[in-house]
Amino acid sequence: MPTARSVTSFKPEGLKVGQKVVERPDADILVGNALPLRNIPSGHADPQPGMKPGKGGQMVRSAGGSAQLRCQREEYALVKLPSGETRKVSQD
Repeated sequence: MPTARSVTSFKPEGLKVGQKVVERPDADILVGNALPLRNIPSGHADPQPGMKPGKGGQMVRSAGGSAQLRCQREEYALVKLPSGETRKVSQD
């Protein structure tokens, strides 16, 4: 049985007091949850996309910023950054 762990992170806009936040591939697409890009539908915003699996958010570092998942291919997804730049990143 998995055990809960305490993690310090920034509160995303829209997260409510007492709301559970989960990090797993089958998580619901809700504010605060973390899951691989391949499990997020195109068009959704991602506030903390990472460039490599397991490295955490690396591309959007400003307060209130988020990237938009543009399209998905087999191993990679195209993500539009707040600067307007589009990056190819791993979906895992």
